[in-house]
Amino acid sequence: MFSNGYSIVGILYPVFFVVVIALALTLGVLLVRTLLWVIRALTAYTRERELRIDLLLADDGPAGPTAPPASGAPTGPLG
Repeated sequence: MFSNGYSIVGILYPVFFVVVIALALTLGVLLVRTLLWVIRALTAYTRERELRIDLLLADDGPAGPTAPPASGAPTGPLG
């Protein structure tokens, strides 16, 4: 019953903690990347909605732009 100072628990304990720390770092990096992707997607979606609202507000109506009046009077500055 001689022991040389090594045990299975003494070897697996630090390895277990290294694996747990590596998994925690990996999950942290994935979480940050996912959050950045979500922020970017929401920004693009919000910008698209703002542009659609601006286009709806700038619309001239269902008839489209109106034609200039057909009169015989000149409309330029030289007229």
